[in-house]
Amino acid sequence: MQLTCYPPLAGTTVVDSDEVDVIVCMDLSQDEIAEWTKPGLSEPTCAVWHDNCGSDFWTEEPMHIKPVDVFSTRPEKTPPTYVFKATLKAPAQHDRPLAFTIKYSTPTDPKTTLWANHELQTCDGMVLFRPPANGSDTDSYSSSQESKNDTASLHTYFTPPPGNNVVFTPIRRRAGVKPKATYASTRPSTWVYTFTIAERRHGDYSTPGYSEAILAAPVSDRIVSHFATVKHGTAWFEPSHSRNRGRGWEGFRPPRECVLAAFQTVRGVIVFLPISTAQSTVYLKGDGEGRVVAIGRNDTRQQVEGKIVVVMASGIEEAVDEAFYWVRRIAGVSEEAASSPAADAEDPWSDSLKYCTWNSLGRDLTERRVSDAVSDLYSADIKVETIIIDDNWQSLDNNGRDQFARRWTEFEADKKAFPRGLKGLVEDIKRKHKGVKHVAVWHGILGYWNGISPDGWIARNYKVQDMGNGIRVVSAADVGRFYNDFYQFIYNQGITAVKADTQCLIDERIPSAEKAEIFPAYLAAWRAAANRWFGTRAISCMSMVPQILFTNHLSPSLPRFTLRNSDDFFPHTPDSHPWHIFANAHNALFTSRLNVLADWDMFQTRHDWASYHAAARCLSGGPVYITDDVGRHDVSVVRKITAPGKDGQMLTLRSGVGKSLEYFNSYTESKTVKIISIAGTDSYQIRMIGTFSLDGGRARSDMLSLKQIAGPEIASDSNSYAVYSHNSGTARLVGADGYVLTTLEKGGWDVVSVSPIWTARTSKPTGDNEVRLAVFGLLGQISGAAALTSVRFRSDGSTVKISVGLKALGVVGIFANYSDPKLYGRIRQVTIGGVDVPDKYIQVGEREDYGTIKIFVEDAWNALPLDDRWDIDLWIHMAA
Repeated sequence: MQLTCYPPLAGTTVVDSDEVDVIVCMDLSQDEIAEWTKPGLSEPTCAVWHDNCGSDFWTEEPMHIKPVDVFSTRPEKTPPTYVFKATLKAPAQHDRPLAFTIKYSTPTDPKTTLWANHELQTCDGMVLFRPPANGSDTDSYSSSQESKNDTASLHTYFTPPPGNNVVFTPIRRRAGVKPKATYASTRPSTWVYTFTIAERRHGDYSTPGYSEAILAAPVSDRIVSHFATVKHGTAWFEPSHSRNRGRGWEGFRPPRECVLAAFQTVRGVIVFLPISTAQSTVYLKGDGEGRVVAIGRNDTRQQVEGKIVVVMASGIEEAVDEAFYWVRRIAGVSEEAASSPAADAEDPWSDSLKYCTWNSLGRDLTERRVSDAVSDLYSADIKVETIIIDDNWQSLDNNGRDQFARRWTEFEADKKAFPRGLKGLVEDIKRKHKGVKHVAVWHGILGYWNGISPDGWIARNYKVQDMGNGIRVVSAADVGRFYNDFYQFIYNQGITAVKADTQCLIDERIPSAEKAEIFPAYLAAWRAAANRWFGTRAISCMSMVPQILFTNHLSPSLPRFTLRNSDDFFPHTPDSHPWHIFANAHNALFTSRLNVLADWDMFQTRHDWASYHAAARCLSGGPVYITDDVGRHDVSVVRKITAPGKDGQMLTLRSGVGKSLEYFNSYTESKTVKIISIAGTDSYQIRMIGTFSLDGGRARSDMLSLKQIAGPEIASDSNSYAVYSHNSGTARLVGADGYVLTTLEKGGWDVVSVSPIWTARTSKPTGDNEVRLAVFGLLGQISGAAALTSVRFRSDGSTVKISVGLKALGVVGIFANYSDPKLYGRIRQVTIGGVDVPDKYIQVGEREDYGTIKIFVEDAWNALPLDDRWDIDLWIHMAA
């Protein structure tokens, strides 16, 4: 028997009400059903055991078998065997979360009480009740009395700074300038904490000025849990969580320095966001008493101010949005630009399938090996459009030593490995494979891992400076000319994109006395040259360094490049794969506020975790790269992440930015990570929820509320949604109060699409006369909703017309639910580009597939007199 609960155990669930429905599903095998339903046996029993929001005495609330709208995504396409329900209400006055677990018994052993915590090897669930506040305060943006009240509220959770070395000031948007519409019903409160960072001491070449300041101490029993984005090595970020929740919360003790910290309270979320510049860095840390401490490093010879933005809001997304708004304002970005989200990358390069040599060929790069690897992909019908030549194509010194000791000598590629230079390789690849439009090259931000050789062509033509610690770099005065010349050179060789790696080395290898000049010079030089020669086709890698992010990737007015979002994909480290997805989904809370396209790194299509990584990349909203070993490909995975364009090009279907749905649930306590992403069009938004197994053990089930998935952004005019599971291929109409139940095997995943319903009134004079319609996008692709460019519905009373615009070909899924089932499936006409589609390309689902209508657009397109001069515009006319 498999037991699943909503709200889940081992997690914290926020409900926008003063009550919550607890749902328990029991799924039985056929043998268990036969055993449990033998004559004379009673039904199973179930109850919620809870602490009534912090009481020392736990209470039992009986659960009853009731009809609940649960959509199970299991391939068997059967509903749960038993569904129990109970409603818990919050006490009138409470300041703690509600902790709960489930107790139950089975018909075969009714006298034995079973506890879900023990049976599932998990811990208590937790619920935070946050009913909407009465009245509206959205216009009180300039009231000084409001500021005083807000500060008093903040001090309910955190004490004021204990000394006089920290100044905290409330700040507000001007009257009439409000947060974006998603959060229009709430009003975040914001402060700026300021402290002084000491100057770098005279004569100290390597060490920056350093200062610490205690910002706040958590008030006992007021914080439920925390989540932080912390440093991972010098190049990356990763998520970190408190070990305990509720009464057992241990204080703020992150393992490493933080670039963002979020604290969950019963009433909302408080976010701390430190601001860094090219000359100074501010991080957060905890101390032995669990307090929030700011640490500042200063590479200049003058004292500077360190600033931390603190926001108190109803939810974490709202709080982080507001915090970044003020970071941009403090950094000098205009009010209008600071309020605007970054525009999506317009270069179609972002939508192309890419191949990188890194895990495929490693550092053993030659012209022949790269060319053969591309030919191998095309022979497998994998038509990659971009080739990225990764580490070790450059001309280097110190042969025989590892990469960390080698240095760059000249712009030309290594003459032994690439005898015809990059130009010869590019021409060879493009001559053989017309689908290849771009070839990119890798390089280190300082040249190579150990900088510039003192004896090479570069050192003879540019001013090179010895940093005094075994590394030489092009000087700040000459780096602008250097980067412009280098990028012009490779551009003339046929290179049309770049990957600038090792960017953390500016912070790691450059002494403090030089960093104040080197840091801004290198960032500006690289940014300008990349934008001039390659536009947005530039990848910023190993650059999760606050000085870099706040200098090069914060302002919407700067070029929008691709940014690596986490540490690498490690194909041969099994435990790394769930963590890779978890870390990327949580890092996205920070990086989604930058002016970047987040990159979740490459993966391999023939691999034990191939489809797992593929699904995550489809939801990430970023580029998709593969790095297959030569001769080892799984084309079925490639087909799930791409769809053919009308010109035959393989397009990746990028959704909106993928982010975690549950930031405060830790990796150790979560059995799954849930990634949410939005696709579709501005007027017809489809939510995609990816659920990924984390523990690698036995099959796990999970349940989501439709309210949790749909959120305030999606409006549905019939209080229901069409829900489609990619893995089971099943679709169903689910009420807004319903639930989605997923079951995952080891390394398992599923992506569920939730489409809003459009309702038409039919011409039937009596009885029910509604047609409820929805569009899923392409059913064969994981992120098929992202193929939609337009969706329109029309009705004239007797006919319903659906218009679907597509950017790629495949099988389009339409959902239709008729109140009069006799009308279901009566399709009057389907056209593509104005040309009638024969009936053989239309499939109307029956029985368990009732409601799903499939249009085989790719097959029809290839059979009809259509070519790439036509737009992929689909019209479906259905009887109403």
